[in-house]
Amino acid sequence: MSVTETSRSKAPAKDTAWRPLPWEQIGLAVLLAGTALTFLWGLDRNGWANPYYSAAAQAGSQDWKAFFFGSLDAGNLITIDKPPLSIWIMSLSVRLFGLTSWALLVPQAIMGVATTWLIYKIIRRSHTAAPALLGGLIYATTPVVVLMSRYNNPEPLMGLLTVAAVYFVIRAIDDNRWTWYLLAGTALGLGFMAKQIQAFLPIPALVLAVLLFGAGTLGSRVFRLLVALGALVISGGWWLAIVDLTPAADRPYVGGSATNSMLELTLDYNGLARFLRFSVDPQTGTAVGPNGAATEYDGGFSRLFNANFAPEGAWLLFTALTCALALVMLWRQSGGTRLASGLMTVGVVWLGAVYAVLSFMGTMTHTYYVFSIAAPISLMVPLGLVMLWNQRHRLVLRLVGAVLLIGTGYTAVRIFQYSNEWGPWPVTVVGVMMLGVAGWLFAATRLQKLLTCSVIPLVMVLAPIATDIVTLSGLHSGTNPLSGPVGNNPGALSAHLDAARRGDPPLARHLGFGVEPSAEVATMLRTSDGAEWAAATYTAQNAAVYQLASQRPVIALGGWLGDDPAPTVDQFKGIVEDRRIAYFIHQQVIVDEVPLGRNAVAITDWVQSNFKGENVDGVTIYNLRK
Repeated sequence: MSVTETSRSKAPAKDTAWRPLPWEQIGLAVLLAGTALTFLWGLDRNGWANPYYSAAAQAGSQDWKAFFFGSLDAGNLITIDKPPLSIWIMSLSVRLFGLTSWALLVPQAIMGVATTWLIYKIIRRSHTAAPALLGGLIYATTPVVVLMSRYNNPEPLMGLLTVAAVYFVIRAIDDNRWTWYLLAGTALGLGFMAKQIQAFLPIPALVLAVLLFGAGTLGSRVFRLLVALGALVISGGWWLAIVDLTPAADRPYVGGSATNSMLELTLDYNGLARFLRFSVDPQTGTAVGPNGAATEYDGGFSRLFNANFAPEGAWLLFTALTCALALVMLWRQSGGTRLASGLMTVGVVWLGAVYAVLSFMGTMTHTYYVFSIAAPISLMVPLGLVMLWNQRHRLVLRLVGAVLLIGTGYTAVRIFQYSNEWGPWPVTVVGVMMLGVAGWLFAATRLQKLLTCSVIPLVMVLAPIATDIVTLSGLHSGTNPLSGPVGNNPGALSAHLDAARRGDPPLARHLGFGVEPSAEVATMLRTSDGAEWAAATYTAQNAAVYQLASQRPVIALGGWLGDDPAPTVDQFKGIVEDRRIAYFIHQQVIVDEVPLGRNAVAITDWVQSNFKGENVDGVTIYNLRK
């Protein structure tokens, strides 16, 4: 059955989606098995990955209060700067299997495999197996997806939940059942619990698709969307409400907020602040205030194609944008079903929304945010290729397809030029791309068409796979992991991060990765019996690696960068007087170069005035129980 015949079927969901041929079952099994192998291979080489989240997962595995609130330490002094849904999953894994890299990172790998399967399922509802499998393949090989599926940031969970919401909406368009609307709203709410507002990027696309192509009357669709909104608010807001309604004395401080409020954290630090321009440390991508190292704002429609962002997910961005334009222009001629039209609407609007937001966000933007565009690209490229292939009898559309393939190859070569470490990959990509173009333009016999349809997917994924090979061969840790090799521009983020890993300059290592304690220092902290906290230090990444090395709670003074008002001076003095903390670890490079908050500065001055420091393996440590 051809793609066109399938899309015109009156019941595509029943006739084509649920009766896969043996070759399709084999193809899906190979896709998912290969994805799982890629995401799990040598996973423990990433160690603690992002120590900040690993420390929170460790704290949650040790204390149920820390688990619920997402505390960075089991003493429950301060939380991480995100809702804790992804931390809950890792904490439960650590409780079951112990504190290891595998326990922390395997859940994310499983989420990545599940999302790949959902991409396939979404496309398969209205199209044949080939584009559905291609969509899954594109998603699973997108470099930032491979990177994040082997990491402990919230992106894999957010991605799984947003793609699940898209799947539920596609099902709702098909039959208008209440269940699908409720599931979609709940999935988006839980996505918010993973990564806050970033999870809402598909909402305009989903609402528009339901209103234009959903089953049932317009009134019933609107009412169901309102109910889905209610499910979103409940599933995404219940935890925030509990936190803000809990007296401050009975819970940890909300990290990243100025007023100890999750609502403020959501709207400001994780909301509006992401669209503003701040001074940024180029080694870490972290906003450091007016005294930090300023970087030039790179926002604009070309941002995702620059040396920092492009290797993560722009290999097929031009391809997807071209496909989206072709789908819009040819929609009336496609003869597609209501379900296929709804999926096209979701893909086009979702891609456009994510592309616009990422392109014009402020300077508090990490390169791995490109993760959000991987799923819409994975939908758009197969749908666009199918449309153009079915219309290829028209010369102008055959030329459009050729331009699309040439543009794909050109984009890959341009991204390859950002690094000197690629070897023969650029030539290989160009060669395969030219074969694909020739086949697209001149294929006439059945065999030639079959060969062309085999080469084109290779054109799509060859460059991303090359990046994945480089990514899998290295280890990744810290605040802003990157895919692929180090760039050849000294000003590129990858070059800065490579230097920061080596401690050049020393501050960058402290901010972006945390500095591992020596064996002697870790033993001191581990044996600090009778104290609720083994130590206090700054910044959060340093506190996290000390906590992970010692398996004892460590206070991150002032939260992420030391400027949160927690703990206060009086609160810290009380902790010391009650002998609930053993040591204060001084970090002179941070005191000298980071604008710490007034509480962190006052605590430092008080400790230095009342206790004697001791040099232990190059680190100044104050014993607070003497």
